[in-house]
Amino acid sequence: MSLSQKSIDEYKKIFKEEYGQDLSDAEAREQGGRLVDFFEILYKQAQIEYRRKLRLKKEKVKGFFLDANEGQFTCAICGVTKPGNEIWWNLDGLRCADCWRNIQEKVIPPLTWDHDNKIWIHDWQIHSDYNVHPATARKIRRLGELHGRGLKRKDGLVYCTVYLVSENKEFIKKYPKKPAMKVEYVDPKGRKVEL
Repeated sequence: MSLSQKSIDEYKKIFKEEYGQDLSDAEAREQGGRLVDFFEILYKQAQIEYRRKLRLKKEKVKGFFLDANEGQFTCAICGVTKPGNEIWWNLDGLRCADCWRNIQEKVIPPLTWDHDNKIWIHDWQIHSDYNVHPATARKIRRLGELHGRGLKRKDGLVYCTVYLVSENKEFIKKYPKKPAMKVEYVDPKGRKVEL
């Protein structure tokens, strides 16, 4: 999208007030254009979400499978990417058909994304976040100190294991979560920004 000279001047003024730096017209045009493109993406996604919510109300359903032509989506539970027609959408997020079936069969509760592990833990996080080697995790499970819920495909194969925090309090006490890594960004002026 091409920005007007008025928009470029306004962007330069805002940038100067915010960061104390002057931009050339070319820099302001490029940065402002990227900002406009970013907001167009956000707006399009908001429109998609709005249409989906309208469909929930209109059809009086709790969720639905997306259309195949909507693209590829990643399941919020197992992390597998599948085409839209194999992804269940509702207000809680996206789930693949297998995870949705496991929820319907009450293997797991209707989980939502839990980045701080207050409700559930992914199987890969046992190693990365709790510093427990996969072989040790299997041993701890055999000993009954770690309780996982195996999510199965239609053919009966376990494709993912979910650990509910409420069922693993002793494990979490014995193997506390590693502290989160602090990431700092240093901008060209040498200012540090903690992410």
